[in-house]
Amino acid sequence: MSSAATQPRIIALRPLRFKGLKQRNLALALAILLPILSSGITARFAFFHPFPFALDFLSMALIAGLGGFLPAMLALLITLLSHLFLLQSVLNPSGLGPQDIPRIAFLLSSALIISILGSRSRRYQQELESTVDALQESNAALVETLRSNRCASWTLDLDSGQSARWHSGSYLVFGRPFEEIEAMPSLALLLHPEDRPALPLMRDQMRASWEPILFEYRCPWPNGELHWLEMRATRIAGKPCVWRGVTLDITERKLGEAALLRAEKLAAMGRLASTVAHEINNPLESVTNLLYLAHSDPELREETRAYLATAETELSRLSSITRLTLGFVRSNGVAAQVDVSEIVEDVLSIFRHRFDTKGVAVERHDHSGVRVLVSIAPHELRQVVTNLIANAADAVSSVGARIEIHICREGPLAVLLVDDNGVGIAEPNLARIFDPFFSTKEEVGTGIGLWITRELVEKNGGRVLVEAHNLPPGISTRFRIELPLAADSQP
Repeated sequence: MSSAATQPRIIALRPLRFKGLKQRNLALALAILLPILSSGITARFAFFHPFPFALDFLSMALIAGLGGFLPAMLALLITLLSHLFLLQSVLNPSGLGPQDIPRIAFLLSSALIISILGSRSRRYQQELESTVDALQESNAALVETLRSNRCASWTLDLDSGQSARWHSGSYLVFGRPFEEIEAMPSLALLLHPEDRPALPLMRDQMRASWEPILFEYRCPWPNGELHWLEMRATRIAGKPCVWRGVTLDITERKLGEAALLRAEKLAAMGRLASTVAHEINNPLESVTNLLYLAHSDPELREETRAYLATAETELSRLSSITRLTLGFVRSNGVAAQVDVSEIVEDVLSIFRHRFDTKGVAVERHDHSGVRVLVSIAPHELRQVVTNLIANAADAVSSVGARIEIHICREGPLAVLLVDDNGVGIAEPNLARIFDPFFSTKEEVGTGIGLWITRELVEKNGGRVLVEAHNLPPGISTRFRIELPLAADSQP
């Protein structure tokens, strides 16, 4: 579950109302209809004869409260006319008399008072509605802010023994609904096992201190992702031990910091590599010249000459490595058509003494039956093969150790497989195996060998893959190198 929280529903309970012109038009219509209806009912039923203006007063109060003073005056005028034409034959055949003046004055003053009160009521209602709208907008802005910044707000009462109460519009920083989180007995269940011991210490600090709290921890999501979270909280004054805070998803920031740290390390290693390459070339050149002179001695045995030739080859490779170290000093080597089998054989000859000492059985298989040529600088392919075979040699044990090397063609690709029956690679490490400075060999590993391997292979248009599961029996790890076949490679 990697998406943000579902947008919360905002429900407001408001009084039913007609606004503006609609409300005024309704009041004017009632000002015409209600007085006539009141007069008709009064004339029809003898019960209302002693109180001829009773229903008119109720109508006046309703109209004044709904539309204000002007609709109330219209209702008063219609009331007088309806009394003249509808009620005079029933109540007062001689028409309105002096005895009706107090009643009319009472209606007039009542309309005025009710209009003023209604106006205030409507103004208070409008202010209340404006406040509700402002609160809704503020709440919507808060929800949007929480979601866009990937954070969740909460309140925690440590003395109540209950879990934190989370704002319903918050981003799902734990990858699951907050109702599920609040039902958990402890937040520690959501933390990475290595971070759980710090949680009780943080709670003790919250009980004893008034200082703001900052706590970073990792949280495994239900979908398998590992997220970094940061909790910031302050204690609420005037309450025993109540904290209010936010929890932010800082995974992207952590990844950025890690990338920046790696970049700084790589830059530093690049500068160091440049210095080393410059300083080591002079003694390497001297040793190369001395080997050349020694090789010119006519009294040397053929076996010694072979050793000197191997030493010259390795010195040449060392010179190339100093220019390639960490990939910061780019090689000026020219790509050529290189036979993969020959490079593998050269590298195996260097490791042969190590394999014999450790008791490692090495099996090499050429499945193509023809030469497998790739276009690459020879020292780059030699560096790639050396890194893979060295890793396999480190992985296998001293009993029953076996390394298998397969060379084949698959369509337009040359494929090199390096298998071993060593300790294998743990599932969490597979995703990081090619990261610079990441190593599972704490004492001897530098964490740059596989990274350099991937850089060199991808630079030449290929790719490198690693497998640690679903392999043939007797194989725990397989590295697969794919490179485009050279144009002149035999079919």
